[in-house]
Amino acid sequence: MTTATLVAAVWLVHGLYNKLLGGSPRHLAIVQSVPGLDGATGTSVLAVVGLFEVAIAVWVVSRRAPRTCAAVQTAALLAMTVVELSYAQHLLLWPAGLLPLNAAFLGLAWTAAGWRGPARLRARLARHPLAIDAHFRECLTLTYAVPADVLRPLLPPGLELKTVNGCGFIAVALVQTESLRPSRLPAGLGQDFFLSGYRVFTRFRTASGRSLRGLRILRSDTDRALMVAGGNLLTHYNYHRCAATIDSTPERIDIDVRSTDGHGDLRISARPGERALPPDSPFASVREALRFAGPLPFTFDYEAATHAIVAIQAVRANWRPEPIGADVRRITFFDQPVFRGCTPRLAAAFRVSGIDYHWNRGVRHAL
Repeated sequence: MTTATLVAAVWLVHGLYNKLLGGSPRHLAIVQSVPGLDGATGTSVLAVVGLFEVAIAVWVVSRRAPRTCAAVQTAALLAMTVVELSYAQHLLLWPAGLLPLNAAFLGLAWTAAGWRGPARLRARLARHPLAIDAHFRECLTLTYAVPADVLRPLLPPGLELKTVNGCGFIAVALVQTESLRPSRLPAGLGQDFFLSGYRVFTRFRTASGRSLRGLRILRSDTDRALMVAGGNLLTHYNYHRCAATIDSTPERIDIDVRSTDGHGDLRISARPGERALPPDSPFASVREALRFAGPLPFTFDYEAATHAIVAIQAVRANWRPEPIGADVRRITFFDQPVFRGCTPRLAAAFRVSGIDYHWNRGVRHAL
């Protein structure tokens, strides 16, 4: 599917299905929330807007006057955004995400029109441009030991692998997240979702010689489509859609993750009462394993377009991880070709609850 076809499809779905065919009653409610457009008047206005959006879809596909078409789309989307935020914010699925998602769509519209500016904008947006707050209700982290030679090719330029006895480490974080939103917004506007993330423990040395400990994220899975869209727009964290089932009792925590592409499937049964490390752990003690118990001071992105590392500093409160027994019955992430010939070993498992988390804006470090 070309970019132009994708842009046209979005306008067609919104115009034909959601408005003209009444596929989404929320669209009518948004129009009728505008003063003077209640009742039948709102219904008529919705039909006019639907016809306009269908016409835009046809215009995009025709490829005629593409930049004029992109300008009309920009003006229309900005007008709709102002109206929705002014009169219908309570009807929006994710008010805090409306602006970045619309900006991303306009980037696609201008790209389809042949303008290269969106590509530069896309690179800037993916630098984690917003400070973010969230609450981790429950976080379970599995730390796997993998031969260092296997993990090093997964790291971009500028990052060094942290090792113990010839092994690097991948942390698999399973997080029940609440109220994730841009900082200073009320918690009620945030998103609640499940997240599973696969991260490598690394180190980055800045031009001034400062050594930063952090994580390089390889893959993220979440059960919210808006988080997939927003995460892939504003970060390089490689978000995918998944479905997650969590069954938690004082004696056992069962988590089943099913990813859309099959590469993030995970099934685990954890036992809170156990405190010992796994039998094959390379760590000499729980204290040593705690150095690889999950979030570090920084998360690192690599910006290929500018050959730079983007460092995102995190601040957390109440971080007191406790060892936990874990029986991992399925983990398809390690079925990828890069891990062929090696057997990642479960080195440690930790549980932590009730964490307030804050991420600063990303800082770019040219290499």
